[in-house]
Amino acid sequence: MSEKLINKNIIGTYTKRLENMNKYKFTEKGDALYITTLVAETRQLQDLHVITDIGDLSFDCDAPEDLGGSGTIATAMKLFLASFANCLEITGLLYFSFSHLKINSLNVSVEATHDKRAALNIKGAPLPGFYKYKITWYVDSEERLSKIQQVLKKVEQACPVRGSLEHPKEFLEEIVIIKENR
Repeated sequence: MSEKLINKNIIGTYTKRLENMNKYKFTEKGDALYITTLVAETRQLQDLHVITDIGDLSFDCDAPEDLGGSGTIATAMKLFLASFANCLEITGLLYFSFSHLKINSLNVSVEATHDKRAALNIKGAPLPGFYKYKITWYVDSEERLSKIQQVLKKVEQACPVRGSLEHPKEFLEEIVIIKENR
């Protein structure tokens, strides 16, 4: 097990979680322990600058400059791509730490193409969002490429953000009209 990538406390925490997941699997107890619902709530700060609260965290987001954004705050698309890269990296650090391979460092780059003309919303326009993802792994190791590829295949299958991209989607919508006393 590589101890250079992550510390022993994280390894212990992750090991305990995996043990409990294996113990409770897809039972009611497993559902209670491992199914969570997150809520992200946004509010406008000024113009297209919004603040998002999720749990006890907050972060800013803005539109791109070519839509009138400031260009000094991350856009939703940049945050989305960064989340994917972060998730791959964290999953990779965990999986390599348990792999018995000697890995000195691990980094990932995720590139994706986005055609903004989807906003035209006309027949023949591309679907909104990213497509054609390119994932590049930078692995400092003396290990054989085939061993590294085996671990990375598991990483890419286990990454929750990648799974979110690949799963069929269900979007439920609700509109709440708020009328202020005027």
